[in-house]
Amino acid sequence: MRKNRIIILCAVLSMTAAFHAFARDVLDDEIYVPSARSYAIGGKHAAVTTDLSTLFNNPAGFQKAGPEMSLAEVTFRIGGPIFDIAGVVASGIGGGTGDLLTSPDVQDLLQGLYASIDILGPVAFGYIGGGLGFGFFNNSEIELVNSSPLTIGSTVSEELILCGGYSFRIPLSAAGRSTLDLGLLMKGSLKGKVTLEKSFLEFPTLISNLGTDTLLVEPFQFISAIGIDLGALYSFNDRLSVGLVGRDVFTPALISTYSTVNAFLENTETPSKSNAVLPLDLSLGVLYSPRIGKLERIFTNLNFMLDYSDIFDFLIQPENATNPLLHIGFGSELTLLEILSVRVGLNEGLFSAGLGLDLTFFTLNAAMFGSENTSEPGLKPVYNVILGLEFRI
Repeated sequence: MRKNRIIILCAVLSMTAAFHAFARDVLDDEIYVPSARSYAIGGKHAAVTTDLSTLFNNPAGFQKAGPEMSLAEVTFRIGGPIFDIAGVVASGIGGGTGDLLTSPDVQDLLQGLYASIDILGPVAFGYIGGGLGFGFFNNSEIELVNSSPLTIGSTVSEELILCGGYSFRIPLSAAGRSTLDLGLLMKGSLKGKVTLEKSFLEFPTLISNLGTDTLLVEPFQFISAIGIDLGALYSFNDRLSVGLVGRDVFTPALISTYSTVNAFLENTETPSKSNAVLPLDLSLGVLYSPRIGKLERIFTNLNFMLDYSDIFDFLIQPENATNPLLHIGFGSELTLLEILSVRVGLNEGLFSAGLGLDLTFFTLNAAMFGSENTSEPGLKPVYNVILGLEFRI
C-alpha cells in the first residue's frame, strides 16, 4: 500500500511534466512569498520544515513543522543599483534632467539595467503544524529593466495570495524512527500589474511628472491563478530528511488585459483575455542535522541542506532552460543560545549569508544574496539585500 502511494505520486508528477511540456502558453511567474531566512540559506529547500516558509517549500512538511502562527510581517528586499537610481531620480526632480541623463555615468547605469524592490506585508497571517498549513499574504513589487536598446521598462505589481493544505504521515518502522509524509497545498493568487516602457528621450518627462496619475494611464493586466502543490518527505531518526516536491503541479491562470488602469477601475471596457499555466517546478532536496554532543548546550539546530530545483525545465520550457549549475542550492544554519541564527548558502552559483535574531514574539532576519539574470552562471549577477520583521507565536 505504501509503495503504491509513492508510485502514484511519482506517476502524477511525471504526467504533469509531460502536460506542461506541451502546454501552449506558459506564464513565467510563481506564487511565492519571499523569506529572508530562505534567501540566506540558498533559496527554497524541499526538506526544510522549521518555519512558515514550509508553506511554499513542501506541503508534506506540515506534519513535522510547528506549531507556528504568523500574525503580521514586513519584509523589504532591494536588488540591483537601487540607491544609484534613487540618486538619478532625486537629481532629475531638482532640475537639469536632460543633462543628467546624457552623462556617461548615468548612461552606463541605464545600459543593461535590472533592479527591483519587493515589500511583503503587513498582511501575513498564517499557521503551520499538526498536518495543517494555511496563509494569507500581500506582496508589492517594482522592477526596472533595460528591455531593449535605449529603452527602460518598468513593472509595478500588487498581489494577494491565499493558500491552505494538509499532510498525513505513514510510519515506516514500528519504532517510528523512519516516516514518510505526503502533503497537498491548494493556493490562489490575484495580481494586478502595470507596465511602463519609455525611451531614454521620454525618461526626463517621466521623472518630472512622476506620480500616481502616471500609472493610471498605462496598460494594465489582472492575473488570477489557482493551483496545487504536491510533496513527499522521508525522515530518518530526526537526522536525515529527503524531500520531493512538485510546485505548481497544475496552476492555470487567466490573464485579463486592459488598455489603462483607469479602464479597469471604472469598468469602461471589455478586456482581452488569455489562458496560461504556471510552469511546474519539480525539486529534490536533502537535509542533514548532525549530532554535536556537548556543544549542543551552546549551539543548536545545526543543519545542512542541498537541493536540485526545477528538474524538468529543459522539457517544460526548453527556450528558457538554464545551466544545471543554476539549479543547485546549498545552505547551512546554526543557532547560538537559541537566539542568534547564523546562515550561509549558495544559490544560482552565487554566495548568500544572513542572520536571524529570535526575540520570542518577533524575529528579525537579514540576508545578502545573489541572483543570476541569464541562463549561464556569472554572466549577469544581481546582488540583493533583504530585511524582515516577523511577528509570530
